[in-house]
Amino acid sequence: ENTMNRDETRSERLKTLENLLFQSTQGLTAIEIAKRFGCHRATAYRDLRSLERSGAPLWEDDGRFGLVTDHYLTTVRVNLNEALALYLSARLLSAHSDKHNPHVVSALEKLARALPESVGAHILKTAQVSARRNPHPEHLSILEKLTQAWVERRQVQLVYHNPAVGETTERIFDPYFVEPSPIGYACYVIGFDHLRHRVRIFKLERIQQALVLDTTYEIREGFDPYAYLSSAWGVMGGDERVQVKLRFSPQVAYRVRESDWPGVDAIEDLPNGGCVMTLTVSHTLEMKPWIRGWGADCEVLEPEDLRQVIAADMIAAGKVYENIITEG
Repeated sequence: ENTMNRDETRSERLKTLENLLFQSTQGLTAIEIAKRFGCHRATAYRDLRSLERSGAPLWEDDGRFGLVTDHYLTTVRVNLNEALALYLSARLLSAHSDKHNPHVVSALEKLARALPESVGAHILKTAQVSARRNPHPEHLSILEKLTQAWVERRQVQLVYHNPAVGETTERIFDPYFVEPSPIGYACYVIGFDHLRHRVRIFKLERIQQALVLDTTYEIREGFDPYAYLSSAWGVMGGDERVQVKLRFSPQVAYRVRESDWPGVDAIEDLPNGGCVMTLTVSHTLEMKPWIRGWGADCEVLEPEDLRQVIAADMIAAGKVYENIITEG
């Protein structure tokens, strides 16, 4: 019995060690491992060799040990409801991207094999749909490099094109966070831009070149991406706050109430069945397509500059179709 307990304890320690090595991008020394488990350094070395013999892709560099993350396979056990959550995530992942990404396909295929067949079959079909999308090797290469830099906290040299002003610039960039956007199948990287000396957001599709540097970085001033994005309608976060008031018609008010929109402070019911929504957001730029999408059923009350912009857009859109109405 004592031997069995010792084996169970060692097995648990090896699993914990494996998790620690996977999470530590800089690796751990045998002394750090020994201190973590309260064991002798020789025991730490034996555990490392046991992990290696079991198939864990161990690397060693100047006395530090870690796992080669590109070749490391994680194992996750889920129940039925968690399987459904992963299925929904897989469907959203597939819907988000308009480009072929072999990593998405392989991840979905592995997930499909790990889940009950009734759920896994649908995820497998989702993977097949993703596999048929058009390849974009340059975009994939840049995404892979930014992923590496993000995980290893290494600086990146970027060449970025801004089509709005027709400008192409080069900069050193510290990637803090990668964030998908539901608008336009886009993905963004948030981090410190050494050209402008502040935290900025870059759209991955506009990055023309990316070179991972040997230099590392520390996150400045305890930057928290979740706090940064807390008042963002999409990916444009920051410390600025803008109050927006929108009046919705009775025809769409029920649809407005059905969803939990970002930044909503209050929804006030109106006597005619409509409603007024008050929001606090970081920027209004990303809201504009959403507001325009409601057409005449949404009126901007505040702020005035946003009201003017949307009014001009609606008038211009009406002119596009006024001939059709006249002809009809």
